[in-house]
Amino acid sequence: MYIRQIKKQRSKEAQTFYQYSLVQNTRIGQRVKQENILYLGSETLLADKQNRTLVAQALKARIYQEASLFPSSLPAELLALVESYYAKYQLKYPGSLQGKTPATITLPPKAGEADFQTVDLNATQVEEVKSFGAEHLCTQVADRLQLTEHLKACGFIDHEVTQGVIAILSRAIFSASEWKTSQLLQDNSALCELLGREKAPTHKELYAIADKLYAHRAQIDRLLYGHIKDLFNLEDKLVIFDLSNTYFETAKRDSHLARYGKSKEKRNDCPLVVFTAVINAEGFIRHSRIYEGNKADPQGLEEMIADLEKTYQASNVKTQAKPTVVIDAGIATEDNLSFLRQKDYTYVCVARSQLKDYVLDEQDMTLIETENKETIRLQQLQVVDQPGTWLYVQSPAKERKEQSIDLKLTQRFEEQLTHIEAALHKKGGTKAIAKVWERIGRTKEKNRHVAQLYEITVEEKEGKAVRLQWKKKKPGRPKEDKKKGVYFIRTNVTAGSASDLWKVYNTIREVESTFRCLKTDLNIRPIHHQKDERIQSHIYLTVLAYQVVNTIRHQTRKAGIHDDWQNILRKARTQTIQNIVLPTAQKTIHLRKPSRPTQPLKEIYQACKCEHTIKAKRKYVVYH
Repeated sequence: MYIRQIKKQRSKEAQTFYQYSLVQNTRIGQRVKQENILYLGSETLLADKQNRTLVAQALKARIYQEASLFPSSLPAELLALVESYYAKYQLKYPGSLQGKTPATITLPPKAGEADFQTVDLNATQVEEVKSFGAEHLCTQVADRLQLTEHLKACGFIDHEVTQGVIAILSRAIFSASEWKTSQLLQDNSALCELLGREKAPTHKELYAIADKLYAHRAQIDRLLYGHIKDLFNLEDKLVIFDLSNTYFETAKRDSHLARYGKSKEKRNDCPLVVFTAVINAEGFIRHSRIYEGNKADPQGLEEMIADLEKTYQASNVKTQAKPTVVIDAGIATEDNLSFLRQKDYTYVCVARSQLKDYVLDEQDMTLIETENKETIRLQQLQVVDQPGTWLYVQSPAKERKEQSIDLKLTQRFEEQLTHIEAALHKKGGTKAIAKVWERIGRTKEKNRHVAQLYEITVEEKEGKAVRLQWKKKKPGRPKEDKKKGVYFIRTNVTAGSASDLWKVYNTIREVESTFRCLKTDLNIRPIHHQKDERIQSHIYLTVLAYQVVNTIRHQTRKAGIHDDWQNILRKARTQTIQNIVLPTAQKTIHLRKPSRPTQPLKEIYQACKCEHTIKAKRKYVVYH
């Protein structure tokens, strides 16, 4: 380290002056790079070269935490200057107060801790480089979730426990097929190394352990979710029910699970399998179930409630207050709501239909400002002959969405009517009145969502259509409300304000986030397996991997890191582990050592309360 003097002049006519910075040199190959450590200002005492040398030596001693802090001949004014600069250094690098070294500063090894060797740099090698960051993060989180203890409690023997943890974590990290996962574990990943297994499991071993995990799903779910509740002090005041599906890339003719239906991706050309989930407000899956692919959204609620009550009984949970059930409009049929009332469950859901007759009181309107600085308008309503409370919600975001959809659909419908009308005036165009009405009918069927809003007339002359006209009808109140971003939330919760009910319903976003993570980040779709039992194992293994992923994301969100899982993996993959081969005069030293994590990855480790690295392993090969 030294103090660099920099000549400054604000203009050609202005007087020159000097500024000073504390600098450290780093040699990279044949080049020297200068790192600015600290700006020192324009102190006149530093104009003297000897003073600069003395201050740099004293400041360097303070930063390096050397035993002899100052030269005995340092004058009092320079000593005060050093103290002020060191205080400024501590402000710039707060970690230095805890003995942490900033990334821009390279400190020499401490006496007694260094191990100096004479190394042949030309023969130094780096070997067996494997990904480390994601594996190190996930194995520590798995330890916090006590996955090993839970599997042992289910009767898994030692090597099955290790295989089970490897299968779960590799699904979270790679989200690949068993065949590819086995190759990645063998050639690219340090996961097996971290879990104390020399050889990666084969794809057949991964199939077998996934089947065994599924066979013990009830006990694993109970133990794992119970530990998650205790770990994060979670309360089951809300449970969210929802349903999704995933498709196959094979015909699956002999399957009992695979059925044709309409997927969430609007596909109907592939067989599907349906899975449902009971999710808490923090996004953790409490229970899941797999159904045939043609199961409708409203079906299955009664079975899921029964499964939920069984898990309470198995966990010996004695509670008087049942959780509030949050469901989307697809499940909120009148029969399902009646069932929940009969079972004494409170619920919050979106109404499947718009109200026609209601009166708003602007003085009783509740206004909520969202994170996007938009205003949500809320008001509780009591509807005649309808049980419970209805909550009027007017959302600017939904208004933009509905207007965009309406514009797209109406433009498409009018364009198709324009083509029909143009054909009446073209040679060879469809003019026969019956055929024209047939074309109009097909067009209305394709655009049934907006066709009812139009009045269409056709002028006829001698059995041929000569003119086609259309105009938009005035929409009823439900249609007009929907276009304005109005929807209604239904509930039988007796206590709570309008804003409280709206916030409760918005926990349904956790369901959307959960299924998005399962489908996109963890590649639950498409399914390539041929056997039904293997399909169930595949889905359940993904659910277990999701619990690990959500544990990490739950902690990072609390720390203000709002990355999705793919972005967390991207940051984690910057850290690798490798063998560093150092040839010396008497022996060759093999160091198995991870790289330093980047700052973004350090923040993720800190949020999850995990260690950044592991101790290096050292091996010697002595020459004879």
